[in-house]
Amino acid sequence: MVMNHAEVDPYSPAEGYYECRDCDARISGTGITTCEECGSDAVFNISVSRE
Repeated sequence: MVMNHAEVDPYSPAEGYYECRDCDARISGTGITTCEECGSDAVFNISVSRE
């Protein structure tokens, strides 16, 4: 059992989370349009609003 839920769910409303459709890499940041791992432009925002 994990007492600190921040380790399980590191959601931060200030950062966006992106995933590359080509290599499945996950990247956090803002305004990312290119994958840092493979250089693909197939990056999309997977952030979920929890307000």
